[in-house]
Amino acid sequence: MVSSSPERLIPRWYAATVVGGLVVFTLALVVTSTAFGEGLAGASMWGLATCSALVLVAACSALLRPRRPRDPEVTADGTRVFRSPSLTVWPLVGAWVALLVTATVWGWLALTDFDALESPGFSLITVVGALASLPDLVRLLTGRLHRWTVAIGPEQLTYRGYRTDLTVPWKDVHGAVVQERGPAGVRIDLRGDRPDPVVPVTAFDVPAEQVVEEIIRARKAARR
Repeated sequence: MVSSSPERLIPRWYAATVVGGLVVFTLALVVTSTAFGEGLAGASMWGLATCSALVLVAACSALLRPRRPRDPEVTADGTRVFRSPSLTVWPLVGAWVALLVTATVWGWLALTDFDALESPGFSLITVVGALASLPDLVRLLTGRLHRWTVAIGPEQLTYRGYRTDLTVPWKDVHGAVVQERGPAGVRIDLRGDRPDPVVPVTAFDVPAEQVVEEIIRARKAARR
């Protein structure tokens, strides 16, 4: 039974700082978009405001959501599956799309009507950031960018999250522990020299302690 509180893994000051900063930034973008909404460059500011608002939604879901023990999804073969909440994942995808659309517009304006850009430096930084994200867009379109998922089966353990896609038999799992810092979550202790993956607690709506207990219980059952 999960006994310790998961709140210590996400300090309140950190959650308040991130969410508060995003609120201020989003409001500033809305005000700017309203004031300079004329023309293609001005209208495209709403794309950036939409991006920031969606990131705010995801941050509230990841940082402010109460984490309580919940029953996982159980598949036909007895695999117990934990998935990141939709409200954490899909707003991030939407924010990414909004950023790419805005960067595309600003990139076009930089080539065709540079003087139309209200803040050329900021616009170019946004375009560069969007270009840097294109490899991950390719991964997303080819199924190699993953929703955070932990699947605890009778024969093996699977963890998928962002670029990580790891499946290991129980004989290769030494255990799991709660990691409090950098990032906070569940560290899966693998045998051998392979790096131990860390499942971030912010990606899930259950306590890290519950995931640890599920992993340890399944590992013990597999060894009987």
